[in-house]
Amino acid sequence: MKVVYWTPNSGGGAGKYEYYLPKEVKRLGVEVEVFIRPKGFKGNPITLRLFYKSSRGDVIHATTQTLSIYSYPKPNKFIVTVHDIYSLHKSLVSQVKRFLIKNTLKRADRIIAVSNFTKNEIIEQIGIDEDKIEVVYMGVDHSLYRPKDKEDCKKRLRLNVEEKHILVVASNLPHKRMDITKAVFDEILKVRRDVKLLKAGYGSKLKGEGIINVGFIPEEKMPILYNAADVLLHTSEYEGFGMPLLEAMACGIPIVCSNKASIPEVVGDCAELVDLDAEDSVKQFAEKILDCIDKGKRNKKGIERSKKFSWERVARETMKVYEELL
Repeated sequence: MKVVYWTPNSGGGAGKYEYYLPKEVKRLGVEVEVFIRPKGFKGNPITLRLFYKSSRGDVIHATTQTLSIYSYPKPNKFIVTVHDIYSLHKSLVSQVKRFLIKNTLKRADRIIAVSNFTKNEIIEQIGIDEDKIEVVYMGVDHSLYRPKDKEDCKKRLRLNVEEKHILVVASNLPHKRMDITKAVFDEILKVRRDVKLLKAGYGSKLKGEGIINVGFIPEEKMPILYNAADVLLHTSEYEGFGMPLLEAMACGIPIVCSNKASIPEVVGDCAELVDLDAEDSVKQFAEKILDCIDKGKRNKKGIERSKKFSWERVARETMKVYEELL
């Protein structure tokens, strides 16, 4: 079998997926070819369709939903992974892209969804038959993301070991709800002054007293950042999967997060969930975070749960989709 991957050189969880999946599938003895869009290369549907040439493969796998747009003419045995059906942007460009994605996704022979939440959205919003969609959860590199000594990690990042640190790994896009994050931290500062907020994610900054914008953190140093934190705060109202949640669990970091979208599906009973729709949601977030800080315990349940999410498992389950299609 030969599998040809179309990958867009993404960031975040989608970028990790497009890196690890071909690598792990190749380890299973499969011939793999990868087309990676060069960084900074924008192009248009015509030039990108020429770039994402199908070549000769038994299966063509587009690793993110945006690449379904370039499936004219449709490659033989075409699979698309959908990370989310994000509908919160209202700009004209995103509306046009969304229209194209919704229509071209229907051309795929099979669709892989990264969560049941995403699968249900594909069914409800696009009208694709349930039998055409397979759920394959994301993975985490356990050789990289694992528990480390907290004090040592704080020192390596030049953080005050006497202070407590709340970590937020997210962009400033509206659905990430940085307004709630800021309100929660302001609430915490009313009670404790020895707490700082570490903000990481796509270079987006958050302004305010006690907030440390850590800037760009290379992948190999991200586990140090997670382990330096006393708790992960995740206020997002929309996630197709939520990679920071899985990485935090693998590092054994307590998590306080919203109960929206795929989030409960990913964390299970290994996090403190807060209903974003509750009138006192900000107060609930603050109380749960302070409780985690006071207890100062490893998230052992999170570590165990994270072991179910490996890239080797992702490859094996994806291979089943290929084999069923063939």
